[in-house]
Amino acid sequence: MRVSRGRSLIALLAIAGSVQAQDIHFSQFFLTPLANGPGQIGAFDGDYRINALYRQQWRSVTRPYRTFSIGADAADFLRKQGLGAAIWLFNDRAGDPRLNTFHLDLGASYTRAFDRGRQKVTAGLQFGLTSITLDESELAFDAQYNGYYYDPSLATGEDFQRDGLVHPDLHAGMHYAYRPAERQVIEVGLAFFNLTRPGIGFLGSPAEPLDLRTAFQVMAGFPVAEKLDVLPSLRYMVQGPFHEFDLGATVRYILLHRYTVLRAVRLGALFRAGDAGTVHAGLEYDDWTAGISYDINFSDLVPASRNRGGLEFTVVRILRRKAPVPARFKACPEQL
Repeated sequence: MRVSRGRSLIALLAIAGSVQAQDIHFSQFFLTPLANGPGQIGAFDGDYRINALYRQQWRSVTRPYRTFSIGADAADFLRKQGLGAAIWLFNDRAGDPRLNTFHLDLGASYTRAFDRGRQKVTAGLQFGLTSITLDESELAFDAQYNGYYYDPSLATGEDFQRDGLVHPDLHAGMHYAYRPAERQVIEVGLAFFNLTRPGIGFLGSPAEPLDLRTAFQVMAGFPVAEKLDVLPSLRYMVQGPFHEFDLGATVRYILLHRYTVLRAVRLGALFRAGDAGTVHAGLEYDDWTAGISYDINFSDLVPASRNRGGLEFTVVRILRRKAPVPARFKACPEQL
């Protein structure tokens, strides 16, 4: 991808009527399960999971890009073993034309366990709607240059047919997890986005179909010392003529691990080929995981970005049903 959220000059392309748009995505993909595809719905240890994210990008280049997302999913939904369900939404506002994308989807999955629960395969679908709007009054065109300076009172010469559109989305995915031991895991995911190939365009010319996006990722974890784990991760995505390759690792130092109590800190780095490097840190506190990351840009955008990229915050919370506490003593009816 050409930028860390994969939408290089999307506003200008949209105005030109030839949209080769790309989906948003995030640097901390290992903490954004519902953004990775429907194969991760319900694929976690617990009953319910809530996740949220905030990202700000390109403050030094243009009006900052801002993205917010929140979602929740359930495992064994409605007490049906293997059934997963999810709801996820995000809102993204990009650049000077305030190109705003709002997305809401519902998803479902089915998980099958093997090898006494140590191996699990999940397949899922997500269906939703996306709304895209822009503020054309914030745009400037060559026709508004009068030969000496930019004159916003001049006609733009562009024929806007609309300033907003709504389209359906359909995504599919699979996820495989193998946990041979408590601190050992390997996860492999494959997802396909934009299966409906929705048309995107704001001018009178025919809308351009949004390209199918294919995403493949591998995440793992294994101990290297009594209190130290290494968590490598890899992601490769293709959307139309664009592609992205991410490779990195996180080191987790365990402060306390006893029964259901887990306290740990994380520190890691990620390399995005041809675009940026990411440093990130995190904290695990029982069923909470929080992360912060920053992208250091080194693409062709460096003269404008001055190596500044995006700041990202993530939070994940796992909820578990409390097991019934057995009664130690029972009253004898005859003694009442």
